Amino acid sequence: MKSKIFIVRHTETVGNVEKRLTGRQDYEITNRGKILVDELTDHFKNIKFDRIYASTSQRTVKTVEKLAELNGISVEEKEELCEMYFGIYDGWKWEEVDSVNPQVKLNQNKTNEILGIPNQENTDDVANRIYECILNLARQNEGKTILICSHGVAIEAFLRKIAGVPFRYEKEKFCQHNVAINELEFENDEFYIIQLANTRYLQGEER
Repeated sequence: MKSKIFIVRHTETVGNVEKRLTGRQDYEITNRGKILVDELTDHFKNIKFDRIYASTSQRTVKTVEKLAELNGISVEEKEELCEMYFGIYDGWKWEEVDSVNPQVKLNQNKTNEILGIPNQENTDDVANRIYECILNLARQNEGKTILICSHGVAIEAFLRKIAGVPFRYEKEKFCQHNVAINELEFENDEFYIIQLANTRYLQGEER
């Protein structure tokens, strides 16, 4: 039985604007972020969601709580949907990271992955964690339509895992901007990407 799954990245936060490694640290939504929430809500207003899931970070919950209200359901929080843990630099500004460990940014520029941080979660672990979570949610909701709100690196890791595309390739294609929409179908235990990292629905956005 075919299911429909929408996966969106959370809206803009202070941490995004300040260019921080916003992993498990949480930050308030900006004024622009509130506008983006309204545009996301308007875009999905005619879709009936059976379940809505988010990570335990409030930036994801707040991104989809209006849609939950429209559908008469609550947002169900899952820790497995959280962002990559950036180790001892979690919450740091990139300029602070560069000042003590410039190799992290050099690695990212070369491979498109955030590597080399002490005690961080690695990309494969993130991909496997979120894949197992979304697979279980998809199996639990066969034939239904669900919405999942997660984070940039986590979503990208999941999508690259199911597409079989390593991080170093097709960077812009898989890049998850704030409130980017990914649409998938799930049938016979397989995911099929229908729409990837869409922000074209946003007013005044050129992406």
